[in-house]
Amino acid sequence: RGLRGGVGRALLLRVTPAFPPRRPPRPSAHVLDLLPEGRVGPHVDSVKFCGCTIAGVSLLSPSVLRLRSLRDRRDWLELLLEPGSLYILR
Repeated sequence: RGLRGGVGRALLLRVTPAFPPRRPPRPSAHVLDLLPEGRVGPHVDSVKFCGCTIAGVSLLSPSVLRLRSLRDRRDWLELLLEPGSLYILR
């Protein structure tokens, strides 16, 4: 599920300065919020919406970002995100 309206727009505006000057967030960018269980469910980030960049914010507690290749399930990565951190993957 996504954060819509003012909250999502405010978050995108706040993180935009961290992007390279020629690669700001796309106009079609979306903001995902945690499920009630405290996680974002598995999903595929579409190049149509994300371009070549994925960004995330960990606000109040540590979290783990898990990435897995669609081509080879053995190709994966886990990143620990500290509270208050922003990550940008390109």
